[in-house]
Amino acid sequence: MTHLIERFTEILKKGRYNSQTIAAYRNAIFVFYNHFRDLPQSKITDELVSNYLRELSEKKGGSTDAAKQAGKAIKLFYEVIFKRKLGIKASGEMKEDTLPEILTENEVQSIISVLDNPKHKALMATIYSVGLKLSDILVMKVEDIDLDTRIIMVPPSKTEKGRKLKIPRKLIPILVAYFDKHKPQELLFVGEKGKPYSPRSVQLVFQQALVKAAISKNATVHTLRHSYAVHCLERGMDIHLLKEILGHKYLQTTSIYYQLAQIDLTNIRSPFEDLQIS
Repeated sequence: MTHLIERFTEILKKGRYNSQTIAAYRNAIFVFYNHFRDLPQSKITDELVSNYLRELSEKKGGSTDAAKQAGKAIKLFYEVIFKRKLGIKASGEMKEDTLPEILTENEVQSIISVLDNPKHKALMATIYSVGLKLSDILVMKVEDIDLDTRIIMVPPSKTEKGRKLKIPRKLIPILVAYFDKHKPQELLFVGEKGKPYSPRSVQLVFQQALVKAAISKNATVHTLRHSYAVHCLERGMDIHLLKEILGHKYLQTTSIYYQLAQIDLTNIRSPFEDLQIS
């Protein structure tokens, strides 16, 4: 990858870019590829780049300037080196005409089922079961989960508000198995030697599960959240409720899932069914 970055640098020098911009763009690409160094180029999807830029913004205290500069560098790099236009804005936001990949319920089941490690199974199952972002779950603490009341507290982030969600009953034994073996103390999920779990490590676990489950879609960990949203709509959940569960500020953000949901109106239950009429 170094030779491609050098080639990119030469292209910038021949263009109308000053030395400061060239240095900033070059550094942004180095940091970007170091972050994804364990993933093949074919697995670095638009959505993964979008998540990377959003997380970069949060790490910079919510400042969008650093993320936008990195976004401009990455978008330009892909255009001049790979002849590929990313379906994202420089800020990391997905363009409206770029719909995310979605897994079927059977595919989600297969991915979680092939995970033998209790920590990996609990991590992926929790993300899907309540529609979490990876950045949400990696900062979540043990105290944020109450198995007796089946309540999980999602901490607020720079882009989403905190919320209290219900844990599905089927998730309880998966979490119990994880707690019994790994006994987390502070953070809910930690990496090796008690260090915080890195997003890259989680993505690698997910990619390995995709291969093991024989699923060829360009999916990422965030695809689990997208899939949860679509599956909820297909089961008849009101979009306003889904908005609150996902922590979205605006309904238009949630409404994109309507374009992906395969909703059979004949399966929607009418409130008339519950009326006591004699």
